[in-house]
Amino acid sequence: MVSKKFVRCIARVAALAAAIVPYASAQSHRHHENSVSRQYRLSRAIKETYTHRWEIGAGGGFLRFEPGPLLRRDDQIDWATSAAYYLTPQYGIVADVSGHFGDTSLPNNFYTIYHPLITEYTFMAGPQWRFYRREKYAISAHVLGGDAMGNFDGGSHGVPAPLLGMWPDSNKTFAASVGVDFDYNFYPNLAFRWEPAYVYTHFGGASQNNKGMNFELVYRFGRIK
Repeated sequence: MVSKKFVRCIARVAALAAAIVPYASAQSHRHHENSVSRQYRLSRAIKETYTHRWEIGAGGGFLRFEPGPLLRRDDQIDWATSAAYYLTPQYGIVADVSGHFGDTSLPNNFYTIYHPLITEYTFMAGPQWRFYRREKYAISAHVLGGDAMGNFDGGSHGVPAPLLGMWPDSNKTFAASVGVDFDYNFYPNLAFRWEPAYVYTHFGGASQNNKGMNFELVYRFGRIK
């Protein structure tokens, strides 16, 4: 025979289970709703950020440039501007205009000129691929080609730059660049960009393999239809 005490114990367990099961089910349902809501919010934020048609960037950085065939590389300060037109959220066309300037270091010479100022400008364009997109971060890569201008006589007090071991002045020579953009989004339409890049120039009929880095603020506007 089952005792009354055992029956009362079973009744209490059943009552506790009846109270716990609906609560656990509600918690599971609430967790599921939160997960779905979060995924929807992230998807919406990514779409809002990367369906902008235009990106305008401006900033500066530095470039390690080879000023002459036998001269060591010097650090140059630069400014940079860019404009990108996106055909899709992933693929676009970018144009870049940059200026680089700095004092180069010359060895002892007959003209007693040791630290002339030199400047170069690049005008390039090419495709851009945004291959990583998240709410707060994006990574893109680009390949650019175009022209470069160099002023190597500007700080030489009238002495031709080649006599000092530097490249001759040039109004137009080939330039190319390969770079990667790392974006941090403050807002869907405003981001900070870090861009390490390789820049090729062809002053004096020779190849200059330059490496640098830029930091830019990027503003996005317009919509891809």
